[in-house]
Amino acid sequence: MIVKKAVTVIQVLLILVFIGCAVYVGKYFYDLHVAGSEFEALRREVRSQETVDASGNYEEKYADNGMLLSYYDLYNKNNDLCGWLRIKDTVIDYPVVQAKDNDYYLHRNFDKSYSYSGIPFLDCECKPTASGLIIYAHNMKDGSMFSAISKYENEDFYKSHRKINYDTLYEHGEYEIISVFRTTVGKKDEFKYYQYADIETEQDFNEYVSAVKRLSVHDTGISANWGDKLLTLSTCAYHTSNERLVVVAVKKSE
Repeated sequence: MIVKKAVTVIQVLLILVFIGCAVYVGKYFYDLHVAGSEFEALRREVRSQETVDASGNYEEKYADNGMLLSYYDLYNKNNDLCGWLRIKDTVIDYPVVQAKDNDYYLHRNFDKSYSYSGIPFLDCECKPTASGLIIYAHNMKDGSMFSAISKYENEDFYKSHRKINYDTLYEHGEYEIISVFRTTVGKKDEFKYYQYADIETEQDFNEYVSAVKRLSVHDTGISANWGDKLLTLSTCAYHTSNERLVVVAVKKSE
């Protein structure tokens, strides 16, 4: 009798555990669905203000304060907005924000409400006029955020996605990839790329370019010189613990 009661208790506990797990997983995917819908609404709002010709060139439209008109309304909704990131033929088509620290938007959406997937954010140390900008985002298992960045280790993917578009609030920008590499935070041979969030000297710039070119898994045949603008995209890699996958690109001259 005692054994039967014990078995019944265990069965009930297992059922409760199963229900708890199901609720957690269900909420996880529901939150991702809501976040995806909210980002799609932001994309539609931006696109409604854009005019692109047959060659893919933007017709520049500006608000009275000099800001690109396509981002003016979004900026008024959230003054942390600092740009927009797109990589053609991928899911990467997101607003980019910047807070006073690098933790704030890890699990917040554009409207600053809780969101497990977070939003791409510019390193808090970066100045808009700096020679190097670093943008972080999660590598989500559902394929959102910066999950597509992990595909850059594949040479065919890299060759067909060499261009990255990053707009500031005041100008459109196109960048070309110069390096794709992995590094592990805390490892002895770690390259601390995140310490170059505010490149202001030629020495630091050259050190950074030299390091990322040396570590690159692809020979891109492209480099950068002092005076160029760099864009670095960073996300988690899942090969080992604390590993990061990083893509570095240089802004194309007009």
